[in-house]
Amino acid sequence: MDDPFLEQRTIPPPIHPEDPGSPPPASILLDPRGYLSARTNATTAGAFTRSGHRVFVTFWPAHPPRVSCFSVHCPDLRPSALGDMPRILTTERDLVLLRVAVCCRSLSSDPECNDYFVYHAGAGPAKPPSLTPIPSPPAFLFSDADAGLLPCRDGDAFFVAALRWAAFHDGQYDLHLYSSRTATWRTKLTSLRSPKTRVRPNTSKVITIGGELGSVGFVDLWQGILIADVLLDNDSLRYIPLPPPLVPRPFAGPPLIVRDIIVLEGCIKYFEMHKQFNGGWEAATWIRKDSWKEWKDGCKIKVCEPSANDPASTEVTPSLQEGESMEQPTLKGFYSGYPALSLHDDDVVYIMDRHDLRDVKALVIAVDLRKKTLKGVAHFGPGRPLGFASKYLQSGISKFLDFTS
Repeated sequence: MDDPFLEQRTIPPPIHPEDPGSPPPASILLDPRGYLSARTNATTAGAFTRSGHRVFVTFWPAHPPRVSCFSVHCPDLRPSALGDMPRILTTERDLVLLRVAVCCRSLSSDPECNDYFVYHAGAGPAKPPSLTPIPSPPAFLFSDADAGLLPCRDGDAFFVAALRWAAFHDGQYDLHLYSSRTATWRTKLTSLRSPKTRVRPNTSKVITIGGELGSVGFVDLWQGILIADVLLDNDSLRYIPLPPPLVPRPFAGPPLIVRDIIVLEGCIKYFEMHKQFNGGWEAATWIRKDSWKEWKDGCKIKVCEPSANDPASTEVTPSLQEGESMEQPTLKGFYSGYPALSLHDDDVVYIMDRHDLRDVKALVIAVDLRKKTLKGVAHFGPGRPLGFASKYLQSGISKFLDFTS
Protein backbone atom coordinates (compact mmCIF):
# COMPACT_ATOMS: atom_id res chain seq x y z
CA MET A 1 0.00 0.00 0.00
CA ASP A 2 1.68 3.18 -1.23
CA ASP A 3 -0.22 5.71 0.88
CA PRO A 4 1.03 5.46 4.51
CA PHE A 5 -1.96 7.46 5.77
CA LEU A 6 -4.39 5.10 4.05
CA GLU A 7 -2.47 2.18 5.53
CA GLN A 8 -2.94 3.61 9.02
CA ARG A 9 -6.67 3.97 8.40
CA THR A 10 -7.01 0.25 7.73
CA ILE A 11 -5.21 -0.94 10.88
CA PRO A 12 -7.70 -2.99 12.95
CA PRO A 13 -8.59 -1.74 16.44
CA PRO A 14 -6.56 -3.31 19.31
CA ILE A 15 -9.51 -4.85 21.15
CA HIS A 16 -8.70 -6.29 24.57
CA PRO A 17 -10.79 -9.33 25.54
CA GLU A 18 -12.20 -9.00 29.03
CA ASP A 19 -13.19 -11.78 31.40
CA PRO A 20 -16.77 -12.93 30.73
CA GLY A 21 -19.16 -11.21 33.08
CA SER A 22 -16.55 -8.79 34.42
CA PRO A 23 -17.98 -5.39 35.39
CA PRO A 24 -17.10 -2.43 33.17
CA PRO A 25 -14.22 -0.26 34.37
CA ALA A 26 -15.25 2.77 36.43
CA SER A 27 -13.19 4.95 34.10
CA ILE A 28 -10.88 4.33 31.16
CA LEU A 29 -7.91 5.65 29.26
CA LEU A 30 -9.30 6.30 25.78
CA ASP A 31 -7.28 6.67 22.58
CA PRO A 32 -8.77 9.80 20.95
CA ARG A 33 -7.77 8.58 17.49
CA GLY A 34 -10.37 6.15 16.19
CA TYR A 35 -10.17 3.10 13.98
CA LEU A 36 -12.18 2.08 10.94
CA SER A 37 -13.92 -1.24 11.57
CA ALA A 38 -17.25 -2.89 10.75
CA ARG A 39 -17.24 -4.77 14.07
CA THR A 40 -20.07 -3.83 16.40
CA ASN A 41 -21.29 -4.51 19.92
CA ALA A 42 -24.07 -3.30 22.22
CA THR A 43 -22.49 0.18 22.41
CA THR A 44 -22.86 0.79 18.67
CA ALA A 45 -24.93 3.83 17.66
CA GLY A 46 -25.54 5.28 14.20
CA ALA A 47 -26.45 8.51 12.44
CA PHE A 48 -26.04 10.24 9.07
CA THR A 49 -23.44 12.75 7.92
CA ARG A 50 -24.49 16.06 6.37
CA SER A 51 -24.09 14.47 2.94
CA GLY A 52 -26.36 11.57 3.88
CA HIS A 53 -23.74 8.87 4.48
CA ARG A 54 -24.30 6.36 7.28
CA VAL A 55 -21.84 6.38 10.19
CA PHE A 56 -21.67 4.02 13.17
CA VAL A 57 -19.60 4.47 16.36
CA THR A 58 -18.58 1.63 18.70
CA PHE A 59 -16.58 1.62 21.94
CA TRP A 60 -14.16 -1.08 23.09
CA PRO A 61 -13.38 -0.46 26.79
CA ALA A 62 -10.50 -2.04 28.68
CA HIS A 63 -9.46 -1.81 32.30
CA PRO A 64 -6.59 0.65 32.88
CA PRO A 65 -3.67 0.79 32.52
CA ARG A 66 -4.68 -0.79 29.21
CA VAL A 67 -5.88 1.81 26.72
CA SER A 68 -9.40 1.59 25.33
CA CYS A 69 -10.35 2.47 21.79
CA PHE A 70 -13.34 3.29 19.61
CA SER A 71 -14.14 2.47 16.01
CA VAL A 72 -16.15 4.09 13.25
CA HIS A 73 -17.83 2.37 10.31
CA CYS A 74 -18.99 4.26 7.22
CA PRO A 75 -20.51 1.52 5.03
CA ASP A 76 -21.22 3.93 2.16
CA LEU A 77 -17.63 5.21 1.95
CA ARG A 78 -14.19 3.82 1.22
CA PRO A 79 -11.45 4.46 3.80
CA SER A 80 -9.78 6.85 1.33
CA ALA A 81 -12.84 9.14 1.59
CA LEU A 82 -11.77 10.15 5.10
CA GLY A 83 -9.10 12.82 5.28
CA ASP A 84 -8.15 11.91 8.85
CA MET A 85 -8.88 9.28 11.43
CA PRO A 86 -12.06 9.92 13.45
CA ARG A 87 -11.22 11.92 16.56
CA ILE A 88 -12.71 12.27 20.03
CA LEU A 89 -12.50 15.86 21.22
CA THR A 90 -13.77 15.40 24.76
CA THR A 91 -16.00 13.26 26.97
CA GLU A 92 -18.09 14.04 30.03
CA ARG A 93 -20.21 11.55 31.96
CA ASP A 94 -22.25 9.63 29.36
CA LEU A 95 -21.45 11.99 26.46
CA VAL A 96 -18.67 11.94 23.87
CA LEU A 97 -17.97 14.68 21.32
CA LEU A 98 -16.25 13.40 18.17
CA ARG A 99 -15.62 14.40 14.58
CA VAL A 100 -15.38 12.52 11.31
CA ALA A 101 -13.53 14.16 8.41
CA VAL A 102 -15.30 13.17 5.19
CA CYS A 103 -13.05 15.25 2.98
CA CYS A 104 -9.57 15.32 1.46
CA ARG A 105 -6.62 15.23 3.84
CA SER A 106 -5.62 18.86 3.25
CA LEU A 107 -9.01 20.03 4.61
CA SER A 108 -9.31 17.59 7.51
CA SER A 109 -8.44 20.22 10.13
CA ASP A 110 -11.09 22.67 8.84
CA PRO A 111 -14.18 22.49 11.10
CA GLU A 112 -16.48 23.20 8.17
CA CYS A 113 -15.20 20.05 6.45
CA ASN A 114 -15.83 17.80 9.46
CA ASP A 115 -19.01 16.18 10.65
CA TYR A 116 -19.45 16.53 14.42
CA PHE A 117 -21.44 14.12 16.57
CA VAL A 118 -22.33 13.67 20.21
CA TYR A 119 -22.53 10.05 21.33
CA HIS A 120 -24.91 9.40 24.22
CA ALA A 121 -24.49 6.11 26.09
CA GLY A 122 -27.64 4.08 26.54
CA ALA A 123 -29.44 2.87 29.62
CA GLY A 124 -30.64 -0.61 28.81
CA PRO A 125 -33.04 -1.89 26.13
CA ALA A 126 -35.52 0.94 26.76
CA LYS A 127 -32.91 3.58 25.97
CA PRO A 128 -30.26 2.41 23.48
CA PRO A 129 -27.14 4.48 22.76
CA SER A 130 -27.58 7.31 20.29
CA LEU A 131 -25.43 9.39 17.95
CA THR A 132 -26.56 12.97 17.36
CA PRO A 133 -25.07 15.11 14.58
CA ILE A 134 -24.42 18.73 15.52
CA PRO A 135 -23.71 21.58 13.08
CA SER A 136 -20.12 22.61 12.51
CA PRO A 137 -19.04 25.65 14.51
CA PRO A 138 -19.71 28.72 12.32
CA ALA A 139 -17.08 31.22 11.29
CA PHE A 140 -14.35 30.44 13.81
CA LEU A 141 -11.42 28.08 14.12
CA PHE A 142 -12.23 25.13 16.35
CA SER A 143 -9.29 22.97 17.35
CA ASP A 144 -9.83 19.64 19.07
CA ALA A 145 -8.46 20.94 22.39
CA ASP A 146 -10.87 23.89 22.51
CA ALA A 147 -14.10 22.00 23.12
CA GLY A 148 -15.84 21.19 26.39
CA LEU A 149 -19.06 19.31 27.13
CA LEU A 150 -21.57 20.31 29.80
CA PRO A 151 -24.40 17.82 30.42
CA CYS A 152 -27.58 19.42 31.77
CA ARG A 153 -29.02 18.09 34.98
CA ASP A 154 -32.54 17.84 33.59
CA GLY A 155 -32.78 15.20 30.91
CA ASP A 156 -30.49 14.54 27.98
CA ALA A 157 -29.73 18.14 27.00
CA PHE A 158 -26.14 19.38 26.79
CA PHE A 159 -23.94 22.30 25.82
CA VAL A 160 -20.74 22.34 23.78
CA ALA A 161 -18.48 25.25 24.76
CA ALA A 162 -15.35 26.76 23.21
CA LEU A 163 -13.42 29.89 24.21
CA ARG A 164 -11.38 31.96 21.79
CA TRP A 165 -9.59 35.31 21.85
CA ALA A 166 -11.94 37.98 20.44
CA ALA A 167 -10.29 39.13 17.22
CA PHE A 168 -11.58 42.71 17.19
CA HIS A 169 -12.02 43.33 20.91
CA ASP A 170 -8.71 43.68 22.71
CA GLY A 171 -8.61 41.86 26.05
CA GLN A 172 -11.96 40.12 25.52
CA TYR A 173 -13.01 36.60 24.65
CA ASP A 174 -15.59 34.94 22.43
CA LEU A 175 -17.47 32.20 24.25
CA HIS A 176 -19.04 29.95 21.62
CA LEU A 177 -21.94 27.81 22.88
CA TYR A 178 -23.96 25.09 21.22
CA SER A 179 -27.23 24.11 22.90
CA SER A 180 -28.84 20.77 22.10
CA ARG A 181 -32.21 22.28 23.05
CA THR A 182 -32.10 24.84 20.24
CA ALA A 183 -29.67 22.91 17.98
CA THR A 184 -27.85 26.19 17.29
CA TRP A 185 -24.58 27.93 18.04
CA ARG A 186 -24.35 31.39 19.59
CA THR A 187 -21.39 33.58 20.52
CA LYS A 188 -21.14 35.71 23.63
CA LEU A 189 -18.48 38.40 24.13
CA THR A 190 -16.90 37.98 27.58
CA SER A 191 -14.12 39.50 29.67
CA LEU A 192 -12.29 38.79 32.92
CA ARG A 193 -13.79 40.12 36.12
CA SER A 194 -10.44 41.64 37.00
CA PRO A 195 -9.51 44.10 34.23
CA LYS A 196 -5.89 44.09 35.45
CA THR A 197 -5.54 40.41 34.57
CA ARG A 198 -4.70 39.77 30.93
CA VAL A 199 -4.60 36.14 29.82
CA ARG A 200 -4.54 35.04 26.21
CA PRO A 201 -6.29 31.67 25.92
CA ASN A 202 -4.06 28.84 24.76
CA THR A 203 -6.21 25.88 25.69
CA SER A 204 -4.47 22.59 26.48
CA LYS A 205 -7.54 20.90 27.93
CA VAL A 206 -11.11 21.72 28.89
CA ILE A 207 -12.54 20.57 32.24
CA THR A 208 -16.18 20.48 33.26
CA ILE A 209 -16.59 21.80 36.80
CA GLY A 210 -20.39 21.82 36.58
CA GLY A 211 -22.39 22.84 39.63
CA GLU A 212 -25.36 25.19 39.69
CA LEU A 213 -23.53 27.67 37.45
CA GLY A 214 -22.56 25.09 34.85
CA SER A 215 -18.90 26.09 35.05
CA VAL A 216 -16.45 25.06 32.33
CA GLY A 217 -12.70 25.58 32.69
CA PHE A 218 -10.45 26.30 29.70
CA VAL A 219 -6.99 25.28 30.91
CA ASP A 220 -3.64 26.51 29.69
CA LEU A 221 -1.43 23.98 31.48
CA TRP A 222 1.49 26.41 31.42
CA GLN A 223 -0.49 29.20 33.12
CA GLY A 224 -3.98 28.74 34.54
CA ILE A 225 -7.73 28.24 34.10
CA LEU A 226 -10.25 30.59 32.48
CA ILE A 227 -13.68 29.69 33.88
CA ALA A 228 -16.97 30.43 32.15
CA ASP A 229 -20.30 29.99 33.94
CA VAL A 230 -22.37 28.70 31.05
CA LEU A 231 -25.72 28.68 32.87
CA LEU A 232 -25.27 32.18 34.32
CA ASP A 233 -26.56 35.07 32.26
CA ASN A 234 -23.50 37.30 32.40
CA ASP A 235 -20.43 38.12 30.35
CA SER A 236 -17.75 37.58 33.01
CA LEU A 237 -14.92 35.05 33.18
CA ARG A 238 -12.92 34.04 36.22
CA TYR A 239 -9.24 33.11 36.33
CA ILE A 240 -7.36 30.64 38.55
CA PRO A 241 -3.56 30.57 38.14
CA LEU A 242 -1.85 27.20 38.46
CA PRO A 243 0.43 26.47 41.46
CA PRO A 244 4.11 27.44 41.20
CA PRO A 245 6.03 24.86 39.12
CA LEU A 246 8.11 22.09 40.66
CA VAL A 247 11.08 23.25 38.61
CA PRO A 248 11.56 26.10 36.13
CA ARG A 249 9.75 25.39 32.89
CA PRO A 250 11.86 22.62 31.35
CA PHE A 251 10.92 23.04 27.68
CA ALA A 252 8.51 24.79 25.34
CA GLY A 253 6.76 21.65 24.13
CA PRO A 254 3.18 20.54 24.73
CA PRO A 255 2.40 20.80 28.46
CA LEU A 256 0.37 17.56 28.41
CA ILE A 257 3.69 15.71 28.29
CA VAL A 258 4.35 16.66 31.93
CA ARG A 259 1.08 18.03 33.33
CA ASP A 260 -2.55 17.03 33.72
CA ILE A 261 -5.72 18.33 35.33
CA ILE A 262 -9.12 16.79 36.06
CA VAL A 263 -12.25 17.41 38.11
CA LEU A 264 -12.97 14.69 40.64
CA GLU A 265 -15.93 14.81 43.05
CA GLY A 266 -16.23 18.57 42.72
CA CYS A 267 -12.50 19.26 43.23
CA ILE A 268 -10.01 20.39 40.63
CA LYS A 269 -6.96 18.12 40.77
CA TYR A 270 -3.70 19.22 39.15
CA PHE A 271 -0.61 17.09 38.48
CA GLU A 272 2.92 18.06 37.45
CA MET A 273 5.97 15.88 36.90
CA HIS A 274 9.63 16.49 36.18
CA LYS A 275 11.66 13.72 34.59
CA GLN A 276 15.41 13.37 34.99
CA PHE A 277 17.66 11.91 32.33
CA ASN A 278 18.81 9.07 34.58
CA GLY A 279 15.37 7.44 34.92
CA GLY A 280 14.42 9.18 38.14
CA TRP A 281 11.50 11.59 38.33
CA GLU A 282 9.45 13.61 40.74
CA ALA A 283 5.85 14.72 40.75
CA ALA A 284 3.23 16.43 42.89
CA THR A 285 -0.50 17.02 42.98
CA TRP A 286 -2.55 19.95 44.19
CA ILE A 287 -6.30 20.25 44.76
CA ARG A 288 -8.78 23.07 45.11
CA LYS A 289 -12.45 23.80 44.72
CA ASP A 290 -13.62 26.55 42.44
CA SER A 291 -14.67 28.62 45.46
CA TRP A 292 -11.35 28.30 47.32
CA LYS A 293 -8.80 31.10 47.30
CA GLU A 294 -5.72 28.90 46.95
CA TRP A 295 -4.45 25.45 46.05
CA LYS A 296 -3.81 22.81 48.71
CA ASP A 297 -0.94 20.35 48.55
CA GLY A 298 -1.79 16.77 47.64
CA CYS A 299 0.67 13.93 47.11
CA LYS A 300 4.37 14.13 46.31
CA ILE A 301 6.67 11.46 44.95
CA LYS A 302 10.35 11.41 44.13
CA VAL A 303 11.84 8.37 42.40
CA CYS A 304 15.61 8.23 42.54
CA GLU A 305 17.96 7.04 39.84
CA PRO A 306 17.66 3.25 39.45
CA SER A 307 20.44 1.27 41.04
CA ALA A 308 22.53 -0.97 38.81
CA ASN A 309 22.69 -3.48 41.67
CA ASP A 310 18.93 -3.75 41.95
CA PRO A 311 17.42 -5.27 38.80
CA ALA A 312 13.92 -5.05 40.23
CA SER A 313 14.16 -1.29 40.34
CA THR A 314 15.10 -0.95 36.68
CA GLU A 315 12.78 -3.46 35.05
CA VAL A 316 9.16 -2.51 34.48
CA THR A 317 7.34 -5.43 32.84
CA PRO A 318 3.70 -6.03 31.91
CA SER A 319 3.68 -9.20 34.05
CA LEU A 320 3.04 -7.13 37.17
CA GLN A 321 -0.45 -7.94 38.47
CA GLU A 322 -2.99 -5.49 39.82
CA GLY A 323 -2.37 -4.80 43.49
CA GLU A 324 1.32 -5.71 43.45
CA SER A 325 3.84 -2.97 44.05
CA MET A 326 7.43 -2.05 43.39
CA GLU A 327 9.57 0.32 45.35
CA GLN A 328 10.93 2.21 42.34
CA PRO A 329 8.54 2.90 39.43
CA THR A 330 11.29 4.30 37.19
CA LEU A 331 10.86 5.67 33.67
CA LYS A 332 13.46 4.40 31.22
CA GLY A 333 12.33 6.05 27.99
CA PHE A 334 13.59 9.48 26.93
CA TYR A 335 10.10 10.51 25.76
CA SER A 336 8.25 9.20 28.80
CA GLY A 337 5.45 11.25 30.29
CA TYR A 338 1.89 12.01 29.17
CA PRO A 339 0.41 11.71 32.69
CA ALA A 340 -3.30 10.99 33.12
CA LEU A 341 -4.86 11.18 36.57
CA SER A 342 -7.32 8.38 37.30
CA LEU A 343 -11.00 9.34 37.47
CA HIS A 344 -11.85 6.48 39.82
CA ASP A 345 -8.69 5.34 41.60
CA ASP A 346 -7.73 8.16 43.96
CA ASP A 347 -4.06 9.24 43.88
CA VAL A 348 -3.25 6.99 40.90
CA VAL A 349 -1.66 8.44 37.76
CA TYR A 350 -0.99 6.68 34.47
CA ILE A 351 2.28 7.50 32.70
CA MET A 352 3.57 6.35 29.33
CA ASP A 353 7.11 4.96 29.25
CA ARG A 354 8.50 5.30 25.73
CA HIS A 355 11.82 5.71 23.97
CA ASP A 356 11.32 7.21 20.50
CA LEU A 357 8.83 9.43 18.68
CA ARG A 358 8.59 6.78 15.95
CA ASP A 359 7.61 4.05 18.39
CA VAL A 360 4.42 2.11 17.70
CA LYS A 361 4.52 0.46 21.13
CA ALA A 362 5.04 1.73 24.65
CA LEU A 363 4.27 0.82 28.24
CA VAL A 364 1.64 2.50 30.38
CA ILE A 365 2.38 2.30 34.09
CA ALA A 366 -0.04 2.97 36.93
CA VAL A 367 1.62 4.68 39.89
CA ASP A 368 0.03 5.06 43.32
CA LEU A 369 1.30 8.49 44.35
CA ARG A 370 0.29 8.17 47.99
CA LYS A 371 1.89 4.73 48.50
CA LYS A 372 4.71 5.61 46.08
CA THR A 373 4.46 2.23 44.37
CA LEU A 374 3.88 0.79 40.94
CA LYS A 375 0.34 -0.56 40.77
CA GLY A 376 0.15 -1.99 37.25
CA VAL A 377 1.72 -2.09 33.80
CA ALA A 378 0.28 -2.69 30.34
CA HIS A 379 1.41 -2.58 26.73
CA PHE A 380 0.09 0.25 24.57
CA GLY A 381 0.37 -0.69 20.91
CA PRO A 382 -2.11 1.17 18.70
CA GLY A 383 -0.37 -0.16 15.58
CA ARG A 384 0.60 3.30 14.32
CA PRO A 385 3.34 5.79 15.24
CA LEU A 386 2.69 7.41 18.60
CA GLY A 387 4.12 10.77 17.53
CA PHE A 388 4.42 13.74 19.86
CA ALA A 389 0.82 14.58 20.70
CA SER A 390 -1.33 13.41 23.59
CA LYS A 391 -1.94 9.68 23.44
CA TYR A 392 -5.02 9.06 25.56
CA LEU A 393 -7.60 10.90 27.57
CA GLN A 394 -9.48 9.97 30.72
CA SER A 395 -13.15 9.16 30.34
CA GLY A 396 -15.98 8.07 32.60
CA ILE A 397 -18.07 6.88 29.64
CA SER A 398 -17.32 3.26 30.59
CA LYS A 399 -19.64 3.51 33.63
CA PHE A 400 -22.56 4.16 31.29
CA LEU A 401 -21.83 1.67 28.51
CA ASP A 402 -24.35 -1.16 28.55
CA PHE A 403 -23.24 -4.51 27.10
CA THR A 404 -26.42 -6.38 28.03
CA SER A 405 -28.62 -5.02 25.25
